[in-house]
Amino acid sequence: MADSGQNPEYYGALGLSKGASDAEIKRAYRKLAMQWHPDKNADKKEEAEIKFQAIAEAYDVLSDKSKRAVYDQFGYEGLKDGVPDANGDRNGYEYQNNGNEIFESFFGTANPFADFGFGESTPFTSRLKKPGPKKMDAVVKDLPCTLEELYNGCVKKMMVTRKRFNADGSDLVDESKVLSVSVKPGWKKGTKITFPCEGDEGVDIVPADVVFVLTEVEHKCLSREGSNLVFTAKISLSDALTECAITVPTLDGRKLSLPCPEVVSPGYEKSIVGEGMPLKKGGNGDLIIRFKILFPNFLEEGKKKVLRETLAGTVTAETDVVVDETVAEEKKD
Repeated sequence: MADSGQNPEYYGALGLSKGASDAEIKRAYRKLAMQWHPDKNADKKEEAEIKFQAIAEAYDVLSDKSKRAVYDQFGYEGLKDGVPDANGDRNGYEYQNNGNEIFESFFGTANPFADFGFGESTPFTSRLKKPGPKKMDAVVKDLPCTLEELYNGCVKKMMVTRKRFNADGSDLVDESKVLSVSVKPGWKKGTKITFPCEGDEGVDIVPADVVFVLTEVEHKCLSREGSNLVFTAKISLSDALTECAITVPTLDGRKLSLPCPEVVSPGYEKSIVGEGMPLKKGGNGDLIIRFKILFPNFLEEGKKKVLRETLAGTVTAETDVVVDETVAEEKKD
């Protein structure tokens, strides 16, 4: 790490600030060493090896109180050159690229991934090794989102409580942490967001992943069908037969006024292009208007007669034959 032309930044390598506690240093190393172990990253082994060694070197320094004290006060150059003792001698620090030894000392095995198919995993070599840490089952939680949040995008703050080692690593205590989920516009229910190793810590285990599964909160006016939004407009029978105008809410706060001069029959739909949910490739789905015709429960005899006379001579949908009920009645008489 020191040969790259730049002085290593040990706190940054572990994603920590300078005031990090011993427990935080252990947790950071545990998480990152598991993440970047070369046996787990066969597709990018060279990059993983570099990061794995950098993480090990940072832990080697920061987990040692005397090395850390020199590094905090004098920086990497002071650590590398050594600080003179009472006799003027300097004992400088040089990393030995012993990331595997540090890993094995910390976890009790050189390859905790054998059971998962990474690295050596033949029966003979497995018997020669200590059992590696067991990866715990994922902790799955719902992530409820309103249609407005899924339309516009949002950031959800989710509190989780898990077991974590205390400062000296001797005991497990409850710890709460807020995980931030950036919900992208157009995400669908069932989308999974995974936070690796944010579950319970424990002896000889790899902490579980925390997985949030997106769910949709029911909307009072709109529903979702894929990338489309659906609005059900309730109109009277008289409006359906004559004409009407409806007001349709949108998820960004606008209200659309939609004239319906045509006759609205059962099952009739209208679509407004581009007013649906955001699409991943850009643009939006459609807003579909479905009509529910409210029929009266009762009609007086006089109104029935007026309706018969008014609707006489209409075309039936089944036969396309013009029926003049008045003439038919006269012929019958």
